This record gives sequence, structure tokens and C-alpha cells, in this order.
Amino acid sequence: MKDNSELKIHHSTSKNQRVVGLDEAGRGPLCGPVVTCAFAFSRDDPQLKVKDSKKLTALQRQELFERLKTCGIYAVGLATPEEIDRLNILQATMLAFNRSLQILFKKQPSLKKSLVIVDGNYFKTDLDIEYQCLKKADDLVREVSSASIIAKVFRDHLMGVLDCIYPEWGFTGHKGYPTRAHREKLKTSGPTFFHRKSFCLKYE
Repeated sequence: MKDNSELKIHHSTSKNQRVVGLDEAGRGPLCGPVVTCAFAFSRDDPQLKVKDSKKLTALQRQELFERLKTCGIYAVGLATPEEIDRLNILQATMLAFNRSLQILFKKQPSLKKSLVIVDGNYFKTDLDIEYQCLKKADDLVREVSSASIIAKVFRDHLMGVLDCIYPEWGFTGHKGYPTRAHREKLKTSGPTFFHRKSFCLKYE
């Protein structure tokens, strides 16, 4: 595996190889799926300024999401709470990563020849692809920043749907993360079908 400086040179100087960014949202919550996104630009947009989704407001993420849909191709994958409980969060994230890549490659098979840049220091796949792991790639690589934004927007929308089903849980506000209100509700009501049971044990 190449070090970070070598990877950044590869990314900035390789003109003939496209880049697919791969990132996730929702590894830490007590409820809901982990969501991943694989993203590649289909055309350049010099005015587009993207960065790690965690450094953006919800409104900024939504606005960027709408623009990204017009200049890129993407695919979203997820792993369910049941899969997270069965596999653990790391392996479930790998499962979701691979699902998003498989969907992307089905949409555009030529992207299999791309360099896949994964945010973080670990990735596992059986796909025949070239990939590199890079810490803080969601800040350093535009494709990964874009993937992080789409994954976050998609997951937030899913939690909004859960809020409609369970309005008393306040999912729109905390998105399933272990806020004080969420932990207290968990103690009094127990987990819903969409909670990660293995994550909730210490709060029951």
C-alpha cells in the first residue's frame, strides 16, 4: 500500500485513470443502517467546492447533493442494523462499501478500471479493482468528499422516514446517535426494530 504523499501525487498526476471516491455515514449511531457511497465525476465543475460532510451544515450538504447529481455518477449501499449486529460494524461497513461499488460498476462498467480511494485505513473486497486507503480522504480528495456528502444526506433522509414511523423517538434531531434524550428513551422504551441491539446493550 502506498503512503499518503505517494497517493496524492498519483491522484493529481494520473490523467488517464478516473477516480472513484468511497466513504460512509453512520458508523456510530445506535439506530439505523450504515450507509456508503461510491462517487465519480462525469464532468468537471470548477465552481464546485466540496469538503468533508461533517464540516458542512445540513442545508449546505443538501445544496451540494443537488449539484453533485448533475456532474457525477454515484451509487449508495447500506448494511442493516441486523447485519451490523451479526457481523460487527467494521465488517458491515465493508459489506456496504462493496454493495455501493457493485451498483456503481453495474451503472457504468468502465469505472471498474478506476482508482478507488477509500476514506480511512482499512478496506476489504473481493472485487478485481485498484484501490488505496487514505486517512482524511474526505478532506483531501474531491471524489471522497462528494461520496461523504451523498452518504450523509441519504442516511439523514432515511432517519427522517424513521421519525415518521416513530415520532416519539426524535430521530430527525439526533439521527440515531447516542444523545442524552435518545439514551433515556432507550432505557424507558427499549429498542425498536431498527436499533442496533449490540450497540444498545449498555444503555438499556
